[in-house]
Amino acid sequence: MINIAIAQINTTVGDLEGNREKILKNIQQAKDTAHIIVFPELAISGYSPDDLLLRLSFVRECMATLEKIAKETKKIDSLIVVGTPFYDEGVRNSLAVLHRGEIVGVYHKNHLPNYSVFDERRYFRPGSEGLLISVNGVKLGFSICEDIWYPDGPDRLGALSGAQVLININASPYHRGKHSFREGFVRARAQDNICWVVYANLVGGNDELVFDGRSMVIDPLGRVVARAKAFEEDLLVVTVDEQMAQRRRLLDLRLTSAVEDMPGQSSMEDITLPEKPPQEMRLEPSPLDEEETYRALVLGLRDYVLKNRFEKVVVGLSGGMDSSLTACLAVDALGKERVLGLFMPSRFTSEESFEDASTLAKNLGIEFHTVPIDEVYTSYLKEFLPVYGELEFSTAEENLQARIRANILFFISNKFGNLVLSTSNKSESATGYTTIYGDMAGGFAPIKDLYKTEIYRLARYRNSISPDIPERVFSKKPTAELRPNQTDQDTLPPYEILDPILELYIEECLSPEEIVSRGYDKETVSRAVEMVRKAEYKRKQAPIGLKLSPRAFGKDWRMPVTNRYRG
Repeated sequence: MINIAIAQINTTVGDLEGNREKILKNIQQAKDTAHIIVFPELAISGYSPDDLLLRLSFVRECMATLEKIAKETKKIDSLIVVGTPFYDEGVRNSLAVLHRGEIVGVYHKNHLPNYSVFDERRYFRPGSEGLLISVNGVKLGFSICEDIWYPDGPDRLGALSGAQVLININASPYHRGKHSFREGFVRARAQDNICWVVYANLVGGNDELVFDGRSMVIDPLGRVVARAKAFEEDLLVVTVDEQMAQRRRLLDLRLTSAVEDMPGQSSMEDITLPEKPPQEMRLEPSPLDEEETYRALVLGLRDYVLKNRFEKVVVGLSGGMDSSLTACLAVDALGKERVLGLFMPSRFTSEESFEDASTLAKNLGIEFHTVPIDEVYTSYLKEFLPVYGELEFSTAEENLQARIRANILFFISNKFGNLVLSTSNKSESATGYTTIYGDMAGGFAPIKDLYKTEIYRLARYRNSISPDIPERVFSKKPTAELRPNQTDQDTLPPYEILDPILELYIEECLSPEEIVSRGYDKETVSRAVEMVRKAEYKRKQAPIGLKLSPRAFGKDWRMPVTNRYRG
């Protein structure tokens, strides 16, 4: 029997000292119960350091921090596994194994992902060898994140070399539906290799990425026997019976060709650690559907604000659904004392909008102010009169109102240091139904990757916890209120039709013809796709926001602005 602790921590990119302190704190908490203490991928640097890795000084400081952690744990009778950038004839994405003040083993990530949000081949040189370490007679194999996705990768090699336990450290970012898929293939790896799999994942938010944690331990039968908390830091300590893997291998002949030391495997003598008390397995529940998405939003927003040291946020409240949900997220992430709501009515703003915005603010308990924009709007038009004369009302006048509101929000930001939260959603940014330098402007866009229909579902979920959003916000037609009697559907197809078309085009990369073959109206599809194409220049200037889907506007989406392809 051997005890393994997964320290599921929330790191900050570039905060080497803060990350080091967090690592040491978890080591102190786990040292009396765990033989092995495992930390996530790039725990020392934070994930992802991106172009910081092009600075040799940064990589050297990461390695110095690793050495410091080793020296500070020389009296600890546990093996410590920690992810770090490592310089070895180039920069590597590595894990180091520490024992009593020494680095006793180093493994370099073999498979470097270069798709979706990942760009690791830009920074890292791949490894080619495995690593085997024996603790109290239990053989351990090691790998990093992407390595475990390959059926014949380093984990397979470790199992064939006799490893009964495979330790895989990760910084696996969240998107909807990923956890069930991730858990499924990790279970398959445990079954295929007839071994225990210890899957340690990062938790927390970093820029547009959210890491959901949910570290887990899988037994040789492919059963999830332990799982850490979702979207929270956690220290999960489990007892692994290595003989279960050995017994199963006697019954299953697939690994009978195993050898002690296969080519390409770095191994060492057995490390003997003192006995430690067995630990109970803990299987935390895994949230689903709207709860999962909402918790991801709250975590990502909280970490962006706090890690970038903003004291407060400001939200332009319109009485509509987007700003209502954004305000709820801000309060749940930061507390009501750190949220300011600003209502900025024009001549086209209804009394109902004021009532809904002020009621929301009262329900949430946030600071709320009204700053009318009509006099500012009129002054703009007066200045244009001598130049252009009387002009017919058009989209330009609509956008002028949105830009005035953005100016007011950023004045508050500059004056008091509040972070402006954009309330623009994915349906709007996809189609360009948003004002550049207006309502799409902000310092951070928490709902950027949510379609309008998803926002309504999330808002209904949030109201099931506390009914803070007025019921009328759910029932009234969406409107920007920039002209008389305006609704979104004056310009866009109904969201229940538009959103599935956008999802097929953006997430699944279907052509317009393929979308039409799914039963959608040809003219509606063509119109939607053309709006997506034309709005690319706007999206390039939008604030960053949280990634929640398999393909978000950000690192996932790299379309050229100058583009005449219509497919």
